[in-house]
Amino acid sequence: MSALTIDLDDVDGLLAADRDGLLRAAAMAGAGVRSVSQAQAEGVLARLSDFRPRAVVFVTGSDSVAHRAADLVVATIAARIDVPLVSAPALPGWIGPLDVVVIAGGDAGDPALGDAAMRALRRRAELVVAVPIEGPLLDAIGDQQIIDLSPRLVVDARFGFCRFVAALTAVCLALTEVRLAPAPPDLADLADRLDDEASADHPSHESFHNQAKLLAMRTVDRSVVWAGDTPGAVTLASHASATVFGVAGVVTHPSSESGLVARLRDGAPHAAPVDDLFYDPDFDPPRATGIRGILFTTSGRNWHAERRMSGYSDVAVIAEQVTDADTLGEPAIGLGEPLTDAPADLAAYLVLALRTELAAVFIRLMGEAA
Repeated sequence: MSALTIDLDDVDGLLAADRDGLLRAAAMAGAGVRSVSQAQAEGVLARLSDFRPRAVVFVTGSDSVAHRAADLVVATIAARIDVPLVSAPALPGWIGPLDVVVIAGGDAGDPALGDAAMRALRRRAELVVAVPIEGPLLDAIGDQQIIDLSPRLVVDARFGFCRFVAALTAVCLALTEVRLAPAPPDLADLADRLDDEASADHPSHESFHNQAKLLAMRTVDRSVVWAGDTPGAVTLASHASATVFGVAGVVTHPSSESGLVARLRDGAPHAAPVDDLFYDPDFDPPRATGIRGILFTTSGRNWHAERRMSGYSDVAVIAEQVTDADTLGEPAIGLGEPLTDAPADLAAYLVLALRTELAAVFIRLMGEAA
């Protein structure tokens, strides 16, 4: 992809290139989360309110998007809830009537999900279904009672990450007899935040004020490594890498922060002394061919992350923007404290996930519009 042919501010060109409606599909993340919130309000999960399960098992089959969503929920909630959370591609053999089984995915024909549903019901476990109830899965469930969190909106499967996270989080919140502190963000509020992010990243907004476009521009003519400073942020980095490849066909690499630093210290060429956003091929030196690091973090950890990365000109630290001016630039954790994830971080991570998904669409459209 040549930087000379890219114009992200050509709104008509981008919209014309979006023949598959990917921008709209990605922007529906808030609607997907709101549908789960509506299911909460309707009492769909009420059966779990008095239940103290032995374990909650997330079964994702072959769906990589659902698998990453389960990993994010485990990373942010598992240490704060008094019940084990397990993420697995297939149903473990020890499942019994004291367990909650959540099957999540986009393919009702996935044999692993159908098998998990059938065996969970046979062993009288509580079954939550976050999969379209049709085809082989419908046959596996039959007329037995389940908790239905199946999708209420038809969206491109590549953009189901936020809905899956919301569904799995809703299950944890429904277990009111199990301690979960601090609580994850309210799903209705989270849906509003995702809608705000989608609106801010609308293609009509110029690139200097559009965080998704800025993120897309950071990948131009560079070998990109996505990284995170905690297990949850690393999961987000993996989602970013997989989404950019799945949507735009561009190969990038996920890593931890330590892996990114090791890669930089191994002698990767440094970036040109000109920021990509201001690059002018007629006046500036040739672009560097080394890697571009993109480090995900949260606003509370951003101050420390930027200082750890301050020695590397080719690393961008990305966090959800803080709106309270009184907290800008202030470290939320003390020096020497461990970097850990918390349930509240889910809001920031999902906003960044949506931003990354929209950036992936912009990367694809830049190529098609060129």
